[in-house]
Order: sequence, then C-alpha cells, then structure tokens
Amino acid sequence: MEAPWFIFTGMRNTVLTLCLLAFSISCSTKENATLIAFNTYCEMVANDAKPIALSEPISTEEMDERWDAFEEIAEKWNVSIYRETNFPVTQLFSAKVTVGKEVVAIYREPRLKQYEQLKTDLDKIEPMEAARRFGRLLGYSPQGINELLMKNTDFRTLDSFGVERQITHLYYENAEEAKRFYREVLGLKTTDSNRFIISEEAQLQINAFDDEHTSDQAKSTAIAFLTDQLPLWYDHVQAQEVPIKYTYKPREGGPHDGFVAIDPGGYLLEFEEFKQHPENELFMAYLEKAPRITTSIEDLNFYGSITWTYHHDLLKMQKFYEEVLGFQLVADQGWTKIYRTSPTGFIGLVDERRGMMDYADQKAVEIEWSLSDRKSSHVYFQQTSVWNGEKKALMGPEKYLYLLR
Repeated sequence: MEAPWFIFTGMRNTVLTLCLLAFSISCSTKENATLIAFNTYCEMVANDAKPIALSEPISTEEMDERWDAFEEIAEKWNVSIYRETNFPVTQLFSAKVTVGKEVVAIYREPRLKQYEQLKTDLDKIEPMEAARRFGRLLGYSPQGINELLMKNTDFRTLDSFGVERQITHLYYENAEEAKRFYREVLGLKTTDSNRFIISEEAQLQINAFDDEHTSDQAKSTAIAFLTDQLPLWYDHVQAQEVPIKYTYKPREGGPHDGFVAIDPGGYLLEFEEFKQHPENELFMAYLEKAPRITTSIEDLNFYGSITWTYHHDLLKMQKFYEEVLGFQLVADQGWTKIYRTSPTGFIGLVDERRGMMDYADQKAVEIEWSLSDRKSSHVYFQQTSVWNGEKKALMGPEKYLYLLR
C-alpha cells in the first residue's frame, strides 16, 4: 500500500527545515570563525606581535555584512582598520586568493603609511624585494617569507636542499701535528684520517697548506666547542700545556661562559657554554636536544660547534644567510649573529671591530655543507650569481667560500 500523501509532504517539510537549519548553523559557524580570527588579529596588532594583520579575503557582500562587527572589534582593541579593495599582488601570495575579494588591513600608525608606500613602489622594485618587503610589514620571519616564496615561485634556499652536516676546513703547515692535537689532546673521534667529529653534525677537517691556502693567510676564524663541562675541560687543557689566550672566568647571570685556547696552527679554540638568557632562548632550546658526543678523554664530551667568521659588513652577511642560505637566526648578541646550519652545527657572524679576530680577504678557512639533495642544489645554484662552478661552491659576500657536497 502506498503511503498517504501527507506523510511525504511532512517528510519533505522536515527535510527542508533540517537543511535550512544546517545551512543557518553553517553560515553562523563560518561567520563566528571569521570574527574570532579577526579578534585574534586585532589583539596581535594591539600587542605589536604583527605590524599589520590581514583578514581573510571575502566578497564585497560579506564585507558589507560584517563591517560593523569588524569596527566594533577594532575599537575594543584600540586599533585601526582599512578596507582594501585593490590588494597588492606580490610573489608572497597567489594572486588567485584575492581576485574579486576584499581584505581588511588591521594596523596602528604609521603602518598604514608604510603599506601605502609599498603599494606605490611595487612597479619600481624587483618582485622578490617587493615580496620580502611585504612579508616584513606583515611581521613574517625571514624563514616564513622564504617558505611562502618557495610555495609560490621556483625560489629555493640552500637549507631547503637538506643540510646534513657542517665541516669546517682548517689549514696547517704541519697537518700531522694538528691531527695529533685533535686526536690525542682533545680526544676527538675521526671519520677518516683528517676529519674529526665535534658533534653529530659538526666536524673539522685538517688540511695541509696548498696553493690557495698559504702560511701568510690570516685565520679570520675561531672554533667554538660547546660543552657543559667547562671546569673539567679547562683543567684538562691546562694539564696538557695548551696555550691559553683567555682564561676561564665564569660570570653569574651572563649569557655564556668560556675560555679560549690556541691550537698548533694558531687557530683560536673557544670552549663555551651558553646559559638561559634573553639573547639565547631559542638557541638553548636547540642545544637541549643535542646528543653529548664522548671523546677519548675520560668523562669529557661536546654537543655542538660554532664556526665564528669575521666581517666588515654584518648586515650584508645576515641578508645572505637568511635570504640565500635560508638559515635560522638562533641567538642575537648584537655584534654577533648565530645561525643554525645543521642540527648541531652553527655559524657565528661577528663584527670584526669587536671580535677576537680581524676580517681578511684571503682567509685560512673554508666551510663545507653536506646536503641530502646535492645534485638538485647544484642545478639550482648554477643559475644564480653566487655559484662558483670550479669549486662547486657558493661565493658569499666578503669572499667566503661555501662548499656543497
């Protein structure tokens, strides 16, 4: 028997009611989510976590419906808002995202003027610089900007090819003497006859002088051995009669402690321990996870290494490390900038005016990075101005050579 017509009618009405209710809840949920996100962006701008924040792109009709709510939230946080109907197109975001849409810029003065200046300059500057300038205005880190550029263009950083370890090459008149020092006095384990392990991903390679690295070259580098056993290492180094340049004088409340010894070739070796301090907070989080690598010296170990390099133009070097190499700044000491290049290997860029060594055009150090995708890195960097084909290396500012292996 067929069901009465009113049952079908009732069912249709019920289904229709449920569909309308679900649509209403969906719309309400979406609107609430938009307002919650907008409230968060306003809070971030109010607390200077972002210079400018942008709402999600929405249609003009949706913007009209929500504008009063946006103004009310902005007033609560004492920030200003600007309705953007002509969003600037840069390599930072896909142009498709904002086509036919509007966004709200959330700001405090003078950030709107900065934003307007960027829009005026878009046709006058290189696309990559425009994208980075926009990213900085939005409060993105250099790594965050790099990630967006890699997502939307063919841009790559060295770090994106997977840096597995850092090898610092040092040069000696008597390489055998240097090898004995690192093997017997410091107790470092080896991977082969001339490469020594400081930590899992930071190594030293001992080389004899050659045509490119001669006895008259300035060192222009120092090597930091990271350890939490400074008193023990200091006693050991003294017992081995290793020359000391700066003695061990621990300071309460400072960012780091250490002492400096001199190896057989005249390189400065800094035995160093970093401590919780505002300039080291991110660095300390990475160091906490670093495995302790034992040496042949009883109970003594290291867990990381910093290769210090010395520079005339620190800002230029920072830009290279962040925008070309893509490494993360983990400690900012003002006149030194420490970058994480491999899990336990670091480079410290030093202003030569305050560092232990002077800058030199020709220097007795080269830095090598082992990559998980070396072939692709070579293909990519061959198309750039920093590629040295003969060495299969990158030539950075101030004639620093970075070997890619």
